[in-house]
Amino acid sequence: MTSVGILTVSTKCSQGLAVDKSGPALEALLAGPVWTVRERAVVSDSKQEIAARVLEWSTRCGLIVVSGGTGLSGDDVTVEALDMAFTKRLPALATAMVVGSLKITKFAALSQVCAGLCGRCVVLGVPGSTKGAVENVQQVLDVLPHAVATAGASGGTRHLHADEGAKAEKAMSEKVKCGCSRMDEQDDTAHDVQGLSNDLEAGVARRARKSPYPMIPAAVALQQVLENIGEPQVERVPLGQIANGQVVAEDVVAREHVPAYRASIMDGYAMAAADGAGVFSVRRAMTAGASNADWELQRGEIVRVATGAPVPRGADAVVMIEDTELVESVDGEEREVRVLDTKVVQGQNIRPVGHDLRAGVVVARAGTRVTAVGGEIGTLAISGNSDFAVYAMPRIAVLSTGDEVVDTLSAAPSTLPLGAIRDSNRPALLAALRALGCHAVDLGVVRDDPDALAQALDGALETCDGVISTGGVSMGERDWLKPVIEQRLNGRIVFGRIAMKPSKPTTFAVVPHSQSQRFVFALPGNPVSAMVAFHMFVAPALRKLAGHLIGASMGDVQVLRPSVQAAVLDRVELDRVRPEYVRGVLAWDKERGAWTVGLTGQMQQSSRMASMQAANALVALPIGTDHNPQIGVGETVTVIVIGPPQI
Repeated sequence: MTSVGILTVSTKCSQGLAVDKSGPALEALLAGPVWTVRERAVVSDSKQEIAARVLEWSTRCGLIVVSGGTGLSGDDVTVEALDMAFTKRLPALATAMVVGSLKITKFAALSQVCAGLCGRCVVLGVPGSTKGAVENVQQVLDVLPHAVATAGASGGTRHLHADEGAKAEKAMSEKVKCGCSRMDEQDDTAHDVQGLSNDLEAGVARRARKSPYPMIPAAVALQQVLENIGEPQVERVPLGQIANGQVVAEDVVAREHVPAYRASIMDGYAMAAADGAGVFSVRRAMTAGASNADWELQRGEIVRVATGAPVPRGADAVVMIEDTELVESVDGEEREVRVLDTKVVQGQNIRPVGHDLRAGVVVARAGTRVTAVGGEIGTLAISGNSDFAVYAMPRIAVLSTGDEVVDTLSAAPSTLPLGAIRDSNRPALLAALRALGCHAVDLGVVRDDPDALAQALDGALETCDGVISTGGVSMGERDWLKPVIEQRLNGRIVFGRIAMKPSKPTTFAVVPHSQSQRFVFALPGNPVSAMVAFHMFVAPALRKLAGHLIGASMGDVQVLRPSVQAAVLDRVELDRVRPEYVRGVLAWDKERGAWTVGLTGQMQQSSRMASMQAANALVALPIGTDHNPQIGVGETVTVIVIGPPQI
């Protein structure tokens, strides 16, 4: 049975102001042996909410039906929302719904039904009325099982189209054509344990001409990364070794009172409050850190005290030096002082024992993140503990690949030979890792050779939690990363392509290790592609590995990859194929009382590292359509925060 998700789009229903009728009607329509409804929800008329829910469900459903929000009003945003989630549109399926519905009512022409794929999940957008929702799905109900099976198939679709009575005979001999699929041009060779990547032992003529890796939505890619990244590891370290960005792993309990004695709040004189104003003999001086405080002050005496100094027994108030005057001195020392304050009260200017911190109190909860402000370290310092349980910062190796890449960190600048390029990826990634607090290991530039790549990766994974590489992940004859991971390291490619621009070839893999599973982020070689992929997927994974989700009250994605809504300052043409992430400058507009974002420039090519300069945000742009070809000035967009915003 195929798992189905039914999503109703209605602000009124989501707020309890109306009853959802289309959802139950669709569930009744799909009742039977073919479908099983696993997901049901109602969301408001919000593009972000609709797209997020569809992306979430697409990893566990074969079919999603979204009802509502397909009309002509400005609040009807379902089509635009689904365009953000689609990895492939299915216009013929949508046309079939419209044509069939027009035979029932001419008003079907006013509904913007749509259909598409989100990864391997078929998604339908239908009207919100009970009648309209059911009638539209009925028009394609007979072909939906085949559509879902085709969308979810791997290794070709020939077996789905062969005649059932002669499938065994025809599957090996016929090329099958049908309206829902291209001609199946794959050969009959089954992939062995090497996975989907090219065989390292085969020649270039046998390499795949089309990527065998399904192109998945960015949201699904992040979800798969977080599911495959291990849990944070605890270490005990002294205070001086706790780094900025580390997360406390266990509650920290104060071992002693602060202050541990009654302490003077200011420079002045300790006295008995009952003595009041008058002339007093000065007994001695008490300074901060004095160890001779275990004596008792007599009535009629005062003692000079410094800020933070212990207050002796017999004294229960401190008058500040400004409220006194000298009466007599001998050899430069005070002998008698007159107290001018006529309203001295008990406890005046004295911090009692434990005023700042009581022994046994939790001073830092598990999940507390140490910041550069210093308050967390300072609080841990006064707790009286000698060491602390914190989550270890990830240790990550970085390498660039390519015979054409010239090392810019170890080699002196020189004139580049024809065809060579300077390595900007590795220096930028190392800097970004250190900004996260990670232990960054520089592996240099590795040539385009399977043995060299395997040796570098294998050695790094012995001592590091993971590796970030750039280059060698696309369709070139010397793009060896994927086959090396699968065939030399026995790794598993979790995904090999993402439906986004730039960074489409971004690859994430896990590699078995004797102690724990390691990971490899193989990023594209184009500099901007590498950096966008880092901030979209690598940085959130490393934050999870560093313990940032512990004790978090917000959702995983917002904690690991924060985002805000901002008004765009530039008109932006939308890509018609993939969602795009352009580089921007996020700032707080005091006059508007809202976030704004402007592009770092109009030249946003993936090869142009300069477009990352000054960027503190990635502007998430949906796929463009005839209905929505661009984002206009002042429109609201989702902005992923990658650096401190301008305030």
